[in-house]
Amino acid sequence: MKTERKRESNRHFPKDENNSNVDNAISKVEIEIKRHQQLFEVLSNPKRMWRVLLSLFFIIIILFWGIALVVIAIKKYYPYNIIETNLQGATTMNTEDKEVIYWLFNTADLWANSGIDVEKGDELTIRTSGASFTAIHHLVKASEENYKPDDEWVGTGGQRKDNPRDKLRAEYRINKNYDEGILLMQIIPSDSVKESISSKHNSQYFRNGPIEVIGKERRNLRISENGVLHFAVNDIVLTDDVIESMYKKWITSLVDKKYIAQSEDSVIFEMMKDDNLDGLMRKNNSIFKDSNIINDVGKVGLQLGRYPQNEDTSYYKAYPLINELNYYKKKHFYNAWYVDNLGSFLVVIERKKQ
Repeated sequence: MKTERKRESNRHFPKDENNSNVDNAISKVEIEIKRHQQLFEVLSNPKRMWRVLLSLFFIIIILFWGIALVVIAIKKYYPYNIIETNLQGATTMNTEDKEVIYWLFNTADLWANSGIDVEKGDELTIRTSGASFTAIHHLVKASEENYKPDDEWVGTGGQRKDNPRDKLRAEYRINKNYDEGILLMQIIPSDSVKESISSKHNSQYFRNGPIEVIGKERRNLRISENGVLHFAVNDIVLTDDVIESMYKKWITSLVDKKYIAQSEDSVIFEMMKDDNLDGLMRKNNSIFKDSNIINDVGKVGLQLGRYPQNEDTSYYKAYPLINELNYYKKKHFYNAWYVDNLGSFLVVIERKKQ
């Protein structure tokens, strides 16, 4: 607010006819300016000041919640920007009618928990990419000695191996009707996942559920039960039953090739079954018909490796009857065929909810 008051006073002096100079009129102007008068009045009154501040505070709160409700409403009907990541690293992006999930699977894991929950009736389309090497020790040796390894990097579709050793091993894979290394999936109920975390032999349960073959792509997969998605590559899980079966198969192959006498077959298998490794060690020096072939026996059939030398040197010397299968069974090392894998698969899942 601006007000002005002008005061003007003129004092005239008569002209001097004899003087050519004429004094000009003398005027005086006073200006008074007042701004924000109402604000000063409010500040000078504490009660009015607090009322104004409270009013401003409530206005800000109302505006904040109003904007928040608008944003929430927009995201509810147009959820394009909802991105979530679970504890296992699976990232979910929501659209209007489906979810798109990205998860990186480590091929060295046996039935890896993706943390992706699904419900009965959901429809999944799964696409995968990546590569893995199924025997890292072969890769390391080839690198050290500068030669190309016999094994190759394999994609999510798996690889077919037709050599005699792998044909025998194929019988013990999770799914013997599909190639080695192909990507598999199964749904584990949430309660069973929690129980298996503390279980030393959780692979026993995981093999009981229905196994879905994913490979490079699986379209329109209808989910039959609630649970959590778990993934594995198609290889061998060394449960006690599998180990005993493989050991018996290996002994049988030695008998067929006349390395050991037919009569000893059942004795050796029973010793293995009862974990009677000392008995096997005592038998080792006398069971083979020719001591010169002992070092070549491991190359027959399943081609088993040695019992780890740093574990027990006496067992190591008792090779081949005391071999890697004895060690796996003793240590309950069920995922030995997995921990030597190198690589990862990117799993992209489109989920349409029921």
